[in-house]
Amino acid sequence: MRESPYVRSLPYQLLPVLGVALVLAVIGPFGTYQSMDLVQRLAHFGIIGLLSWIQVVLLAAWFGTLEPIDRWPVAGRMTLVGLLAAIPSTFEVIAVHSWLVRPIPLSLAPKLYPENAFLTVVVSVMIGLFVEQRLRAKADAELARVAALPPAPAIPEVDTPQPVAPDFLRRVPPALGRDLLALEMEDHYLRIHTTLGSDLVLMRLRDALAELGAERGQQVHRSWWVAEGAVASVDRSTGRLILILRNGLRVPVSKTYRDSVKEAGWV
Repeated sequence: MRESPYVRSLPYQLLPVLGVALVLAVIGPFGTYQSMDLVQRLAHFGIIGLLSWIQVVLLAAWFGTLEPIDRWPVAGRMTLVGLLAAIPSTFEVIAVHSWLVRPIPLSLAPKLYPENAFLTVVVSVMIGLFVEQRLRAKADAELARVAALPPAPAIPEVDTPQPVAPDFLRRVPPALGRDLLALEMEDHYLRIHTTLGSDLVLMRLRDALAELGAERGQQVHRSWWVAEGAVASVDRSTGRLILILRNGLRVPVSKTYRDSVKEAGWV
């Protein structure tokens, strides 16, 4: 979850979140203008805003690991995040209001939830659109970088067709070399593992597999692909099938791909 774009962009989200809290404190919605002074409203919306923000980010990062939900449109996914985050946030509103003004009974939580959920959903969708915009900008920059690379040298025509170097290798940072071992999906990012180290690129695993082709390796897990010749040994001691690569990296094999891994002779 720490590699989620929602977590990685936390510093960029802070100012907008504080800005929303400041605006709410000034206008005093939902009766807070009459029941609190400006200082109390600043404390109220500042504390609730920060707590709700962290809850939204953690839920969004967790949903990013659930493939069916991660495929939802960003607005729909973040609406669900906001509705769920508003549940603990409602009790936080009661606690903060009781501390700043006067005690509120917990029995009022169902009445307060719709108002709090509205604000939480708005903030959640704004965060989702903000992160999505950053991801698109990074993806465009990556496409521009790959497009600016010099074309691969022409392959001479001979009787036996020569394999064409996969376009994916042009995405690998030069510092990692070209001895590709494995690819690991981390939310919207793809971690590239080589013998020289690892790094993240903004790309989906299925797009990388389409560029690599079937001859360079195979998928062994929903989140893992392993290159041909990368497996050094196999570990079955835990009851699960684990591939140990040449750099010591341990890659799990799921039941879905176990037969294909055996057919490839890796086990």
